Amino acid sequence: KQISDLQSYFDWALNEQCFQYKACDDYQLFTDNNKAVFGVEYQGKREDFCARANDLGFSWILKNPNIDEFRIGCEDVLQENL
Repeated sequence: KQISDLQSYFDWALNEQCFQYKACDDYQLFTDNNKAVFGVEYQGKREDFCARANDLGFSWILKNPNIDEFRIGCEDVLQENL
């Protein structure tokens, strides 16, 4: 796959909606190599993806599709559970 071919050339990865499209597992190759994975979802609720994003070590947010100031970060979910 493209991710495995390119991972060694990049220090981090950026993705949109991999949880919606069920395509996030491949990005674990980055975190397995101590590289950050950042991303955003535009649909659903944080409960739909934040637990998995946090488990994978991803830095993920939920935004409105119109890209306004609204933002919920999955790290906020971690803080609420402490």
